[in-house]
Amino acid sequence: MYTKKIKIHSLIIFLIIVLTFKCFSQNASTYFPSTTGYKWYFKNTPLDTNNNPITGLITYRIDSFAVVSNYQGLLASIVLTKDNLINLNQNTPYTDSSFYNFQSTNTWCYFQPSQLPDTLISQIGILNFINSLKAWYNYYRFAQAVNSQYTIFTKDTTIGIDTLTIPLRISLKGKRMNDETVNTVNGPYNCKKFVLTAGISYLIILPPPLPAIEVPLLQRPDTIWVAQNVWMVKESIPSVSISLSQIGININIPITGKIVELVNPSINIKKISSEVPDNFILKQNYPNPFNHSTIINYSIPKSGFVQLILYDALGREIVKLINEYQDIGEYQLNFEANNLSSGIYYYKLLLDNYSEVKKLVITR
Repeated sequence: MYTKKIKIHSLIIFLIIVLTFKCFSQNASTYFPSTTGYKWYFKNTPLDTNNNPITGLITYRIDSFAVVSNYQGLLASIVLTKDNLINLNQNTPYTDSSFYNFQSTNTWCYFQPSQLPDTLISQIGILNFINSLKAWYNYYRFAQAVNSQYTIFTKDTTIGIDTLTIPLRISLKGKRMNDETVNTVNGPYNCKKFVLTAGISYLIILPPPLPAIEVPLLQRPDTIWVAQNVWMVKESIPSVSISLSQIGININIPITGKIVELVNPSINIKKISSEVPDNFILKQNYPNPFNHSTIINYSIPKSGFVQLILYDALGREIVKLINEYQDIGEYQLNFEANNLSSGIYYYKLLLDNYSEVKKLVITR
């Protein structure tokens, strides 16, 4: 019985991972960064069973818009991810990929399963079910009427666990909500808001032509906020509890949630050369003065934890534009100052014992 509980728990966890695969956007030209090199820095705060934050278990995530390329028949914007970081300067490789395709007011995402627990791989029929989920799905429909629900996908399957045969219906439904303003490290954003609801139901099969009766085992709403030219700025996944008593199994499975939010400003940074420079170089931003955006180039002759910090005229820190481990090379940062007022500012590059300061001017 204990082994059966482990297998069922692993299966439910996997299904939730499948159902909460996400993507975000309205039109590619307005809600997704226009060029590769864009990076997002997120903080993951776990939630307990009462949906209270567990601040002692915070981890971090870095997403990077890597390339635009054809993938499985569609033009895809490909984002690389490294997750569950202890801190943002942790030097670890990107381990996951997400694929996004933009068609008019719809955003499509490609789901492909990553590594799965051995307990799942061993289940009869589970591999066929996993493979059947590989496809592009129309997740976000920005022309949808507010508060109207739409079905993203519905899949029926039968899972064999020991002597049990469990018919399941897996579903994902979306709903566009009223726009909301979200305060972030970048300042306030007027965001599009969506709720994706993952559902797992046990099916009671009736003789044809009667339809099967669904017995809900899980309904978990995942709320996402997306901002123009920035992509996702916040996500709220509630903790839920699944009771299998409806199908004669005395198991209650808690599924923990989390809050995902920007912890550093999203930036557009490109590595433009891997050649080893002779010295540290911090170039003057251009244009300068500027209105909304400017470009900052710098070179580092050694790998390490790089910080590029913006200060106001009084020397007060405004924001860390870069706060991560970087390899040797030349980099280009596209800095957007939409939330800053006119005036004189200073930006400072730091790596180990090296530091250099330049002045920039914002005019409105």
